[in-house]
Amino acid sequence: MPPALFDILTASAAGSRNDLAGSVRDHLLRLFNARRGSLVHLPDYGLPDIGAIYENLPYSVADLAQQVRQLIETFEPRLSAVRVRQLGAVGEDRRIHLEIAARLASLGEVRFQTVFESAGIAQVQGRGTGGRHA
Repeated sequence: MPPALFDILTASAAGSRNDLAGSVRDHLLRLFNARRGSLVHLPDYGLPDIGAIYENLPYSVADLAQQVRQLIETFEPRLSAVRVRQLGAVGEDRRIHLEIAARLASLGEVRFQTVFESAGIAQVQGRGTGGRHA
């Protein structure tokens, strides 16, 4: 699988399997922290206003998971068979924990744990099969 254009431009793709998973993780981080409409040339890139999700908690978590899956399927073609599920209930800290499981060509199964905070900031951590950390 060739490196992402962003990696080529920033010279951060070294070609190893962990670099590939790390490249995907970095792109997911950018994708989830972007707001829809912020890029004129890609108006559907990013999530809509996260505030609406937090106003309707806990009922809106399924909607967020669906939006995350659709974004990945549209803007991260290196991942296939994407599944997104909630990890635990939303606590008093109002953090939403999602797990993204997908297939990454030449690497196999990868999982990314994503935490959305009420300020709209997303954090992404990931690993490939066998527990290797990306």
